[in-house]
Amino acid sequence: MEFQLRTLDVPLTDGLNHYIRQRMQKLDRLNVRAVDTRFEIRRVPQRSGGEMYIAQMTVLTKAAILRAEHRDRDLHLAIDGAIEHMARRMKQFVEKRTTERHRQTQRVLEAQTEALLTAEPEIEEEEEALPKVVRRKRFPVYPMTEDEAIEQMELLGHDFFVFWNPADEQINVLYRRKDGQYGLIQPTLG
Repeated sequence: MEFQLRTLDVPLTDGLNHYIRQRMQKLDRLNVRAVDTRFEIRRVPQRSGGEMYIAQMTVLTKAAILRAEHRDRDLHLAIDGAIEHMARRMKQFVEKRTTERHRQTQRVLEAQTEALLTAEPEIEEEEEALPKVVRRKRFPVYPMTEDEAIEQMELLGHDFFVFWNPADEQINVLYRRKDGQYGLIQPTLG
């Protein structure tokens, strides 16, 4: 599988590059046609001391966006965890791809993928001041049902998802509750 590799505050040695490429071969046999694949590793200092490595992988297909992230104090465990997580996401995607619900959302997801491919990557800034907005993200919002939003949220691996709900003609926010169920935030004028 061809992919773009990016590191932040982590030196990319030949050994590390070889290790990542060797582990990524596991994903080749899952038969997911990727349009774009990105693998990012960054090192984040911890308040308690030491460092945490974050490995994040994003696979763009014509039908979906798959994302996996793993954090660990050991660089190799972070890489392995992200790849294992992505393998599970890809298997789930292949299984769901043949369902009727997926066929209905395919055109919407293709438009989202195209928008993400043309978007410029943003760099997150960190400061030690009072909490403030450190990142703003803009993305196209497409009409979809609540079930379609749940499926897309699961494929992305997020705890929330913003979408246009044509039933009430508003932006809605779908989120995962602590009990494993879903909640839906619908705005009203106060």
